[in-house]
Amino acid sequence: MRNIAALIALAAGLISGAAVAGPTAELKVTGTIKPPACTPSFSGGGVVNYGVIPAASLTTGQYKTLDKKQITFQVNCDAPVKMGVTYTDNRAASRVSGIVAGVSANSAERFNFGLGTVAGKNVGGYALTLDTTATTADGNQIDNIYSSNIANGWATAATGLDNANSFSFAQKGQTQPLAIKSLNAVINVQAVLNKPENLPLNQDVPLDGSATIEVKYL
Repeated sequence: MRNIAALIALAAGLISGAAVAGPTAELKVTGTIKPPACTPSFSGGGVVNYGVIPAASLTTGQYKTLDKKQITFQVNCDAPVKMGVTYTDNRAASRVSGIVAGVSANSAERFNFGLGTVAGKNVGGYALTLDTTATTADGNQIDNIYSSNIANGWATAATGLDNANSFSFAQKGQTQPLAIKSLNAVINVQAVLNKPENLPLNQDVPLDGSATIEVKYL
């Protein structure tokens, strides 16, 4: 009986000496790793306007090459960042095959941007090229580079811009993207109209080219 009483007393002592759980508070560690914010913009609201083109200026059996025009493309970031740029033709369905071959260094269809459709007829196309003498990053002249697959690296690009590859910018003689805070590029736009017999010239035929230029962080 004494042993049993001793065991009961020991158990009671252990229970009375155990810590009792109280209220709790949670500590959290939060935050967000965020890339620098960049804002792309175009001069003139992004519009290249060819104005009124007289139908009589078109010649049967021939495409009509219009004057080269320029537009300034800028990207301003709140901190230096490596960036890539892609060009998407929003009027790709209206391309006239081969129409920019005479104004583009490369006749591949990816360099051909469509000018829209009127009454089921494709109006024409245009080519985009960089004026390399006017392309600067943070005030310094730079090289244009491109990649068909960013994971496989970059290569020196010609001036032509297409709607299949990614483009970036590097120090002169280099092929690795450069961290840039302020980019200033001049883009040449060269439009070519379809042959007059392929256009509905009994009505107004507006030029309706549209391309989306997207900045991507690398």
